Amino acid sequence: MGDCNPVHADPSFAASTRFGQVVAPLAMLDVWTKPGLTYERNPADPQGAAFEGLDRAGFTSAVAVASELSQPRHLVLGDSVRSTITLESVTPEKRTALGHGHFVTARQDFFVGTEPVGHSRFTVLKFRPSGDQRQPTREPAQIPDSDGMEEVERDSLGTLRAASLQAGSPIPAVSIPVTTTMIISGALMTFDYFDAHHDRDAAIRKGSRDIFMNIHTSLGLVERCLGGWLGPNVIWRSMKARLGVPNYPGDVMNVTGNISSADAYTGRTTLHFLVTNSLGMHAQGSVEVELPVQ
Repeated sequence: MGDCNPVHADPSFAASTRFGQVVAPLAMLDVWTKPGLTYERNPADPQGAAFEGLDRAGFTSAVAVASELSQPRHLVLGDSVRSTITLESVTPEKRTALGHGHFVTARQDFFVGTEPVGHSRFTVLKFRPSGDQRQPTREPAQIPDSDGMEEVERDSLGTLRAASLQAGSPIPAVSIPVTTTMIISGALMTFDYFDAHHDRDAAIRKGSRDIFMNIHTSLGLVERCLGGWLGPNVIWRSMKARLGVPNYPGDVMNVTGNISSADAYTGRTTLHFLVTNSLGMHAQGSVEVELPVQ
């Protein structure tokens, strides 16, 4: 996904950071326990049972619509991660741009041994496909030139200091071309073998106009864009996102945002992000991190 933060891959560099070792990206939290290509829905799983029942009722297609990730600590090499899942809600039938359907929300809790290491809340729309009728609403957003942005103070590792940030200040905008290869490789790298992310015929049968990017890739790219600006020595605490229109091949994913708050004494910083394409809002949400204070 183009995330070049050396704290994820370079043991020597990671040893010089506050982590002292290689750590995993927050956006991968709900990926580690995925079964990959061998996936078979388990009807004894509460989320799986809900999906089975909705399939029988004719709501056979699915698309992710929201994700919340949080972690008390980063995962490190050698961690053996397990998870439990709880079905939180299934809404009454609703009319959406993709067809009539139900929103299914589940919570996943992650553990290393008995230690809680993360939580996710994930919402999926299970719908009866009627075909995606959404059309481009405007030209892709123009990305502003960030060369004139105010200089910010960084530590010796190139990481922003919280004291140098002001609420309301913009973050550098990034424009990412969306290709078929990116969509497919992103899905496979995150162990997501849902056919609408790699099989165009299957995606069309499920009510989409083409394959579309999975939520894990979208969040991974957001973490890449924000993290590339923040720097490597950052503790990522949480990421919350609500999805809108899909990222289809041939479009452009524009990532913008601003600083919501920054505490110079604790380093706790909140950023708001907005991702758009030619159809409108693809994703928006917030990220909480801890920046260096000295």
